Amino acid sequence: MVRILLAESEPHLRRLLQEELEDEGYEVLVTGRGGEVTRLLDSYQPDVVVLEILLADMSGLETGRIVKGTQRKTRVVYHSHCRPPRDLSSWGGDDFVLKSADLDRLKKVVHRLALAA
Repeated sequence: MVRILLAESEPHLRRLLQEELEDEGYEVLVTGRGGEVTRLLDSYQPDVVVLEILLADMSGLETGRIVKGTQRKTRVVYHSHCRPPRDLSSWGGDDFVLKSADLDRLKKVVHRLALAA
């Protein structure tokens, strides 16, 4: 089963995203903190990490760079209201999804990255 590690600061959105991704057949572990993502990498071994940019303890960008630096096969998708740079590789991510009430784009990106993991 594909493992997703999701970091989202808003509790209601964390629950919604977890339910939606679990309905797609993924095993999903959620947190609201980037530091917890970095602590869970070795034990959980996610295939895909979904990161909000504005996390309370450390930025999603910093968290993503740590993920890519230690777990090179793990895919990182940023999920944020912020617009990405033209060159997403400068953020160290594999993809970016603009937050929206429609979760179809996020699910499609996660699916594609999960297949590539």
